[in-house]
Amino acid sequence: MAKNPNQAKTVILIVAAAALVVAGGILLRNSRSSSTPPSPQPGPSSLTATDKNGDKWVLDMASGPYLPASGDSSRKAGAPLLIKADVQVVGRDVSVGLVVEGQAGETYIPGAQKNGQRLSAPSLKILDEAGKTLTTGSFEYG
Repeated sequence: MAKNPNQAKTVILIVAAAALVVAGGILLRNSRSSSTPPSPQPGPSSLTATDKNGDKWVLDMASGPYLPASGDSSRKAGAPLLIKADVQVVGRDVSVGLVVEGQAGETYIPGAQKNGQRLSAPSLKILDEAGKTLTTGSFEYG
């Protein structure tokens, strides 16, 4: 176990960031293996892709610049996506959020839908140096 509270916070942040990167990587992998390219729409919309198994993945847009349906090709919404951790520390509490940003600066609501069903929140496991499980938990949406 960590020797002091700062080390424990560092371990938690590293594990949480790794979990977010893995979740983002899964989403990006499924988006790239799509048989149909993402189809962004003007204004707030959804980013959709179908993977090689025929599963339809959807990310709903939270906010972003107005994007015309045609014309300005320099501002296309969608992939590649940038996944960032939004970490806030208040006292002993650490809140880890997820920011999903498209190439035009638009943001998407974290939490993909697969075949119309929202996926459950990711879980985490914190291990010590020897690989022993110190604690487990689950992230929460919202």
